Amino acid sequence: MSSVSRASAAEAPSTRERILAAALGAFAERGVEATSLDSVAAGVGVRKQTLLYWFPSKEQLLFGVVDHAVDELGRVLSQAALAGGSDVVAQVTAVVDATFRLGSIRPELLAVVREVARLGPPASTHLARASEPLVATASSVLARSGGLDEERIRAVLLAAGARVVGIATEAEVREDLGLPADLAWLRERRRSLIASLSQTLVP
Repeated sequence: MSSVSRASAAEAPSTRERILAAALGAFAERGVEATSLDSVAAGVGVRKQTLLYWFPSKEQLLFGVVDHAVDELGRVLSQAALAGGSDVVAQVTAVVDATFRLGSIRPELLAVVREVARLGPPASTHLARASEPLVATASSVLARSGGLDEERIRAVLLAAGARVVGIATEAEVREDLGLPADLAWLRERRRSLIASLSQTLVP
């Protein structure tokens, strides 16, 4: 095998990653209940037995998708927070903007979070557990920047996350009703969210 072929093979997503990507898209588009393991396997181009090798049940596949989505969200939002420097308002603005960008370029991530929250336990419990390290890290960073109590920040961040998912849901409902979430609508939601978070977090 040539060095180019070896490099291409190393960069190619693994079967597990391909299954997670296909399941993420299917769960976001059709919902968990309406998505079968057979359809996910077919979408990846593998046999169902191969999928079951990596994820022995639909629940385990869903948990894997949640972990995958939270990991991606965590990486993007952490980078945004670091780009905001040491000012709390700048950090909040950077994270909100990154979340809105994700809603535009990777809407399936927020859609899966919404779907898992709708399903309730054990899926929502797994989401909360998987998100805890991300929330804890963000709370710690903001506490150092603003001199605030970490538990207070944690509560604010969870409420903000719920608002962002709600905004994504509202945008979909508007679209279904023939009222597209245009730029003016998004700007107002962004302004309101940043103002609310900044007011709560800045002493």
